[in-house]
Amino acid sequence: MVGKAHKHPDFSALSQQIDPAWIAHALAVTGKASVRRRKLPAEQVVWLVIALAMYRHQPIPEVVAHLDLVLPDEVNPEIAKSALTQARQRLGEEPLAQLFGLSALVWDERHQQGRSWRGLARYAIDGSTLRTSDTPENRQHFGAQAYASGVAASYPQLRLLTLTSLATHLVREAVFGEYAKNEMRYARDLLQAI
Repeated sequence: MVGKAHKHPDFSALSQQIDPAWIAHALAVTGKASVRRRKLPAEQVVWLVIALAMYRHQPIPEVVAHLDLVLPDEVNPEIAKSALTQARQRLGEEPLAQLFGLSALVWDERHQQGRSWRGLARYAIDGSTLRTSDTPENRQHFGAQAYASGVAASYPQLRLLTLTSLATHLVREAVFGEYAKNEMRYARDLLQAI
C-alpha cells in the first residue's frame, strides 16, 4: 500500500445536535468562558476536545486544520502545537462534564418520548473497568487490580459505571473513579440522576 489517506468522520451531524448555547452555558457556569480575544477561544477548544475523541488516531494540528477551529489572524495565521496543549489544559474537565450532563439530559428526554413502560422510563446501570496511562499519579489516584499472588496489574485501572436508557441505549449519566471502590457505591451516585 503506497500511502494511506486519513478518512475524516463526518462532524456535521454531531455539530447539529450540540446547541452552541449549551457550550456557552457550560463555559459560563464553570468560569472558563474566554474573556480576551484568542486565536483558539474556549468555545473552539470544546469542539476540539470532542473532535479529538472522534479523530483520536490523527495529529491534533491536522484535526484543528480540518475543522477550521482557529480564528483568522492575518499577522500570524499558524498556531503552535504547544498552544493547542495549553488551550486544552486551560479549559480543564469541568466544562466538558457540564456539557455532557446537559446534552445527555436533553437527548435522553427527547428520545424517551413514546418509549416508556407503564409510564416509566427504564434504565440499566452497567459497570466496567478501563486501563489508564501508566503514570505514578494514575497509580496513586486510581490504583490497580491486585492478584492473589500480590502482584499488581501492569496498568492503573479505573472503575466506570453508566446509567443507560434501555429504550434508546443513550448514556444518561456516568461516574468513574478509583478501582478499589465497590461498584455498588458508584451505583448509589447514579441513582440520584433518575
